[in-house]
Amino acid sequence: MGLWIGSPALDASEHVVWEQLANRTQGRRAVGGRLHLTETRLLFVPNHLDAATGGKRWETRVSEVRGIGKEAPDGGLFSGGLRTRLRLDTDKGTELFVIGEIDEVIARLEAARSA
Repeated sequence: MGLWIGSPALDASEHVVWEQLANRTQGRRAVGGRLHLTETRLLFVPNHLDAATGGKRWETRVSEVRGIGKEAPDGGLFSGGLRTRLRLDTDKGTELFVIGEIDEVIARLEAARSA
């Protein structure tokens, strides 16, 4: 996808329909990268520097998302906890993302989940 952030691993019939820069809370740190939405999945790809220092890719099927909302700041200095974060509750657990235009992102993801 670019020099700074790699491309998501897509299935043959899959296409990215939306993407946005985001930081994913991973343990006690926020990993920079990009959140991607396809017809069937949400995927996070860390930037190359964060990937080299332990930042992990993440994915879930849209059908596995049980809730989408906001997570209030918790004061976590390096985990993104100084800002309101996007909260995704999935069958596998809860994921938090620092992301711009959070209300628009929530609306987009809710629409994808309802489709």
